[in-house]
Amino acid sequence: MDRRYTILAILVIVAALGLLVLPNRIGNKAIAPEQLLVAIDDPARFLSTDLITERIIAGDPSLQLIDVRMAEQFRQFALPGAVNVPVDSLLSPQWKEILHQPGKDKVFYSNADIEADQAWQICRRNSVDRIFVMKGGLNYWFSTIIKGEEPPATASSNAFDLYHFRLAARQYFTSGVSADAGKVEPGTTGDKKSAEKVNVIKKTSKPAGGGC
Repeated sequence: MDRRYTILAILVIVAALGLLVLPNRIGNKAIAPEQLLVAIDDPARFLSTDLITERIIAGDPSLQLIDVRMAEQFRQFALPGAVNVPVDSLLSPQWKEILHQPGKDKVFYSNADIEADQAWQICRRNSVDRIFVMKGGLNYWFSTIIKGEEPPATASSNAFDLYHFRLAARQYFTSGVSADAGKVEPGTTGDKKSAEKVNVIKKTSKPAGGGC
């Protein structure tokens, strides 16, 4: 197993164990610790950047993106339709309505995986349903959708189909603007100059994809 994913798995387990002792402030009955640990091990809780991108473009009304980064990072750029609920404010009563929207898949994302996964664990412990994590976060979204490279000529037809989907998505999100966006490191505010180049992912007044 890749060393980075081994370290991430250890961090997730440690965070999960810490969350077991958090007070229940979202308003639902907390699930048993063993149930939480089983849920953490389920890969179905992760959604790919490609699937999220497809649902945003399609205007899927059942999709609710929740950006758990700090407000300053969210103001610089965010995925269309996302609402900002910093992970350290997630248990505040003001977000209860967002977390319990009926018929919505609530998808957490951050720059990478760690903060979004913490948000997922907090909500899962409090029995919030239909919650997911965007795998890889914004860093991976940029590298796959905005800066994805053409596969080699020997690649499979499936690889080329995926590339052409990502290329069309890139054009949709950037509206012809240069996609030379910098990587957003976990825990940073990112490159403001680069973020400005990707006009479409700035927060807009009219949400897309089922946002609030």
